[in-house]
Amino acid sequence: MKKLLLCCLMGTIIGCSNDVDGRIIPMDSMQVIMWDMMKADEVFIRKLVADTNATKNKEDVKLYETVFRIHKISKDRFFESYRYYEAHPILMKEIIDSIDSKSNRERIERYSGKRNKL
Repeated sequence: MKKLLLCCLMGTIIGCSNDVDGRIIPMDSMQVIMWDMMKADEVFIRKLVADTNATKNKEDVKLYETVFRIHKISKDRFFESYRYYEAHPILMKEIIDSIDSKSNRERIERYSGKRNKL
């Protein structure tokens, strides 16, 4: 019985690790990419308020493509990775928590005046 349980556990570990290898974007990179995607969304929303034609001109898609180009990934690879992390809620929670922490740090820096001005 113990051997069967051990085999199942090893199979699960090996199966999960194979999903991360190759096409799936590593968690640390995914955090950065998703953070940039959120910033692109914010830019689009601000642009949309000023220019209602932004939706017609697909400005949001252009911003996403810019993020993909900066990170040297394809749209398909990003969404494949996103679906993988969606299917693994513990990993997705880790990514979201990291992004939330980064957001809070930047907000504190911005309002405390500690952030370097460009």
